[in-house]
Amino acid sequence: MDLSSIANTINYKYQSTSSKIQFGGIFSGLDTASIIDALLSKEVERAEVLNTKYKKLDLKQKAYQELDDKLESFMSFLSTFKLQSTLLAKKVSTDSQILSVSANASSINGTYYIKTLSTATNSSLVSGRTIGPDNIDGSTTFGTLNYRYVAQDSQLRIQKGSTTQTISISTSDTINDIISKLETVFGSGNVTFTQGKLKIDSNEAFAIRETSGTFMRVFNLSDAPITQNGSTYSIQSTAHVGAISTSKSLSEIASYRGLSVSSGELKINDVSISFTDSTTLKQLIDAINKSAAGVTARYDENSDKIILTSTSTGSNTISVEDNGTGLSQLLGLDIGTFNVGSSAHIQVSNDGVNWTDLYSSSNTFSYSGLTITVKDLSTSTQVVNVTNDTDAIVEQIKEFVNQWNEVMKYMRTKLTESAVTGKEESEMTDEERMQGILKNDSLLRRIFEKMRSFITTSVSGDVKYLWELGITTGSYGYQNMISGALEIDEDKLRAKLTENPEAVWAFFGSTDTSTQGLAQQLQQYIRDLTKIGGQIDSVVGLNGSLNREKRVLAQQLTDWIKRIQKKEQDLWTKFSAMEEAVAKMQSMSTYLSNISTKSSS
Repeated sequence: MDLSSIANTINYKYQSTSSKIQFGGIFSGLDTASIIDALLSKEVERAEVLNTKYKKLDLKQKAYQELDDKLESFMSFLSTFKLQSTLLAKKVSTDSQILSVSANASSINGTYYIKTLSTATNSSLVSGRTIGPDNIDGSTTFGTLNYRYVAQDSQLRIQKGSTTQTISISTSDTINDIISKLETVFGSGNVTFTQGKLKIDSNEAFAIRETSGTFMRVFNLSDAPITQNGSTYSIQSTAHVGAISTSKSLSEIASYRGLSVSSGELKINDVSISFTDSTTLKQLIDAINKSAAGVTARYDENSDKIILTSTSTGSNTISVEDNGTGLSQLLGLDIGTFNVGSSAHIQVSNDGVNWTDLYSSSNTFSYSGLTITVKDLSTSTQVVNVTNDTDAIVEQIKEFVNQWNEVMKYMRTKLTESAVTGKEESEMTDEERMQGILKNDSLLRRIFEKMRSFITTSVSGDVKYLWELGITTGSYGYQNMISGALEIDEDKLRAKLTENPEAVWAFFGSTDTSTQGLAQQLQQYIRDLTKIGGQIDSVVGLNGSLNREKRVLAQQLTDWIKRIQKKEQDLWTKFSAMEEAVAKMQSMSTYLSNISTKSSS
């Protein structure tokens, strides 16, 4: 006999007696297993009845949990539906490309005029000197200019006008040597080196192609444009030749200028950023940007300077302390140029005559329920119109009706549906097993009838009933009233929203204790149903009535399984003893038969 399916229902650890080897009827010829099953059938039937009850309670618990989930979902919708921002939604229209404007429920409908006078800017701190060496002169050899790129012997193809010439440059050449070589193409005095930058002038259009080496990169000419001023064509280094690579370590950079830097902490706006002398400039910049210092650091390749910019606009400080490590001097921040950020300034008017000045450390302003964000400046006045967003409000109320009908239909179906027939339980889905489990359930009926009563609830205010908003049980009035279904007359709703939108919101969302809105009342009722310790929890919760019944049934089933197992084992013991007796008798009979045969012979 196998009771495992019953045991599994209550998670009882069960080992079937039938799984043990039993030798019944070997000598007697009886079908011992079938006889024992027949003798135990009444006890098994009783256990099956208890097992069925337990499964039904389990399904009922799942069905109530499903109801609880649907009610909580509706309650979640109500929590935002009832708000003024939903039911008094505003629509902003403007042709402005330099403003973005939103309006909340408290904003007043009408036309607003806006002048943008200034936008907010960020504070910044810029290195007061270049980071790389700035004392490079004509006697410096090309091969030593390894600050950003590694100098290599180079060959240039220079086309000037219709002629092309080749210039070879060696790492042993000084800058003066290089100037002399270039002057053979461009003429004396047309190649100069000033403040670390190489400049070439020509009376003809020209182009330079680097066929080998790194000359153009070392002198920062690779991306430099050739410009024309009158009849003169020119190219100039985009950065001085001492400009460094951010992959260089701080100690390397310091050595270029004869400075020293030690490991420690850099404090920006009192936020500490740790570094060592082997930290690269890029790693330092990344550490600053990941910190909470409120600044963004970047290296300007053309100016060879560090720029710290506050992450927020307005008059923010950018204080820097290197705690004696020498880092501020190395980065030129000890003599840095500080530019304080400014506030944004706009003027707003309701009539185009009287103006209100507004200032903001960001580019966002608040004014009479409006949120105004300035994207750019304009000399022309921007015009903004604010109206009720009737379309959005109608859609929200339609969604309220849809969700209401979904919940009511669900409860009505559960109250009236019958159990699935003509199918084995093992063939059913979970949904099919739960079908009919809450049919005519008393608690579900009370919840359904209470919810349905809200259809005719009166609310104090200019709008008192749902039907005044065009929300009724519709053309199938009585039948819809029985099922709790609602229909909506959109034209009537729109008319009421145009006439008195505040009254529509108050009907649903008023929080006045004496005149609570319908959505407020609904939400409170559902909260009382679904909360811990609420009506549904008292049935399906951990200590709810269903769990209590299940615990009692589980104990009864455990006792019955033990009882059946004990009785089954006793019966097997008795039948085994009988088989043993039959075996002895058969043996004795055979023995006597053998003696008789010998005597007669």
